[in-house]
Amino acid sequence: MKGLITIEKANAATRQLYLYKLLASGKHLSKSNVQEKFLIDARTAQRDFANIRNFLSDYFNNYNLEYDAKEHKYYLSNGELGLSKAQCLVVIKVLLASRSLARKELEPLIKSLLALLSDQDRRDIKPIIQSELASYVELKNLKDKRLLEAIYTFSKLILQRETITIDYTTQRHKYVTRTIAPVALTFSDYYFYIVSYNPQFKKNIIYRLDRIVSWKYADKKIPLEQRTHFNLGDEKKKFQLMYPGTPITVQFKYTGIVEAALDKFPISKTIKKIDEQTFLLEVTTYDTGALMWFLSQKDMVTIVSPPEFRDEMKATIQRMLANYED
Repeated sequence: MKGLITIEKANAATRQLYLYKLLASGKHLSKSNVQEKFLIDARTAQRDFANIRNFLSDYFNNYNLEYDAKEHKYYLSNGELGLSKAQCLVVIKVLLASRSLARKELEPLIKSLLALLSDQDRRDIKPIIQSELASYVELKNLKDKRLLEAIYTFSKLILQRETITIDYTTQRHKYVTRTIAPVALTFSDYYFYIVSYNPQFKKNIIYRLDRIVSWKYADKKIPLEQRTHFNLGDEKKKFQLMYPGTPITVQFKYTGIVEAALDKFPISKTIKKIDEQTFLLEVTTYDTGALMWFLSQKDMVTIVSPPEFRDEMKATIQRMLANYED
């Protein structure tokens, strides 16, 4: 309350509402603060704090008005509600690392998260994130995108089982119009995606959210019984780089960091240890994205089965090699 102008002759309701607003924003207040601010005596200030405590007890019992005997100040405790500074730091670190938002959306979001903390907690957190935030590099194609509202809007469309028509730019920069029924929203590798049933292809198709130029409600709804069932929790375990493809179970020899491979494929297990550096692993996934990941592992991967996937891996490597033949 330091530096704020004095408020004379405020009634009890005004004082208590004012104090509650300061406490809710994380301020720590002493009786002397209140006396100086409102030109009241100690007994009146004590009664204001008591009334706020009673109000919280009656209507918001997840919150408590606590007293710091060492500092001689009152503060609001929210029990298990809200964010601790450690939780806030983790959320901000994940947001920064994901690079999923343009700076113009990221910075206000971080500011809002920090506003949930006390003044001291904010002072503790800001130096930790300052360098990373200052050097944040937004993805070029997200620079002019506003995703926060779109994420909320499409989440509602999914819950309401709506049918919509979208104008969409494909990865080949082709402009198309599609009528779809959104069934799930997910995030992977920098981007948010909408999984939607497309009656034209009679299956679920993945659309990148930032490539949806515009949308509107469709003239005709896609019947619920026509839509292909999709369980995001189960299917997300099989996606690699958001390429669905065909479901497949692959066994392969691996000489890299086993834990990293098993983490990459949630439905996975170690079959056996072949030697000190080689393990036989098994994963259940989709073939298209999996092939791309296996190729990224250089010579640490040898596909064992199924034979058709092993042949596809060999053929892809041969085509890659042909690119470097003079």
